[in-house]
Parts: sequence; structure tokens; C-alpha cells
Amino acid sequence: MSTLLIQIRSGTMMNMDTNVLVKLSQAALDQGHKVKVFAYGEGITTLKDGQDPKRFPNVGEILKEQIPQGLSLVACETCCYARGIKRGEEFEGSKIGSLTNDLSVFIADCDRMVTSAR
Repeated sequence: MSTLLIQIRSGTMMNMDTNVLVKLSQAALDQGHKVKVFAYGEGITTLKDGQDPKRFPNVGEILKEQIPQGLSLVACETCCYARGIKRGEEFEGSKIGSLTNDLSVFIADCDRMVTSAR
């Protein structure tokens, strides 16, 4: 079983990047792969709990469903704090972490990496 790392730097309602993220991660999970997602910049909005988009897919809800299937989701702490998201505002199963302690481990553990950004 291989591990796919997805780095997302686009926000949940900025464009279709996060929709591609959840479809890509689900396809990898369906084939038995592990998926690690590191959210950076505006991508940190993927783990904010309580989002209720009206005209966009609820990426957070989709990712919540993928966590029990083998998805790990970590967002950059500095990026979160800069945007007013604090520990405790992330949904269960996701984590606010760091570039050095989390992304570096994700990179070391992955077989392939995809970055989605604008």
C-alpha cells in the first residue's frame, strides 16, 4: 500500500481545487492507499468545523467521512492563526500542526506528492 500526500493551498470556496482534492483522495482511498493532506495558506479552511456553504460542496464534511478510511489531515498552525482559526475550531480527526513537525514527516513517509494551489 502506498501513501499519497496532497498539499492544498486553495480555500474551500475559492475555486474547484478542493473539490479535486476530495475526489482525488477518495479515489486513492478506494484503491487501498493511505492519503495525507497538508493544508497551507488558504487551504487551512478545509479543516474549519461548522462550515455551511450553500452553493459549494461541503469539503470539510467530505473529508470527515474520509478520515476513518485512512485520510490524515493537518493544517499549518501559522497559517491558521494568521487567519483567525485557533486550536479547537478544527473538526474531529483533523489537526492543526506545523511545517517542521508534520509536513516534513508526511513528505518522508509518502510515495507521491501532489500540490494544488493558485
